[in-house]
Amino acid sequence: MIGAMTETAKPARRSEKVSERRCIATRESAPRAGLVRFVLGPGGDVVPDLAESLPGRGVWVGATRTAVETARAKNLFAHAFRAPARAPADLADRLARMLAGRCIDLIGFARRADQLFVGRDQVKAAIGQGAVALLLAASDSEGRDAADLAARFAGERSVALTAAELGAALKREAIVHMGVKPGRLAETLARELRRLEGLRAGEAQPAQTSRGHRH
Repeated sequence: MIGAMTETAKPARRSEKVSERRCIATRESAPRAGLVRFVLGPGGDVVPDLAESLPGRGVWVGATRTAVETARAKNLFAHAFRAPARAPADLADRLARMLAGRCIDLIGFARRADQLFVGRDQVKAAIGQGAVALLLAASDSEGRDAADLAARFAGERSVALTAAELGAALKREAIVHMGVKPGRLAETLARELRRLEGLRAGEAQPAQTSRGHRH
């Protein structure tokens, strides 16, 4: 089962910046930072290899819901592996959950490494000092605070995670605003968030939180 294959998040390899792979759905080559590797499990199940560390032949699919669903619906995994391959109907959803878990783990690593700013006031001050490389805002929040921080920040910004997911990274109920310091963790987290955004495109979105949310 895919859910049993959850891996510990770890920084992406530096070679990803130049290495390319071909997506079996689009047949186009792209930097592998924007694709997901899959392997065949012992029973012929299609297994995502987010850390790109599982043994065996790997095939690659663009990190978008459309590409993953195309590969599954057209049985392209079996063709690419040259072997029977079982991909569950909800493969894109399972993959999105795995990527969300990986991002949550990375945010936890960033906090323990003192690479994280949490809450509107901390993030706003850090942006003013040029200390933020990646700005995170909850996907289910809205209001002037989010708009104000986004307007002050010229770097990469992600709204891939919900307030509950951001909170889970720090064992809190919910968090709306975070900033990550420059460094390898920020680069790796940004990559994983971009992949997650591609997989979550088209998902039903949760209701937005109230404007009065403070974190």
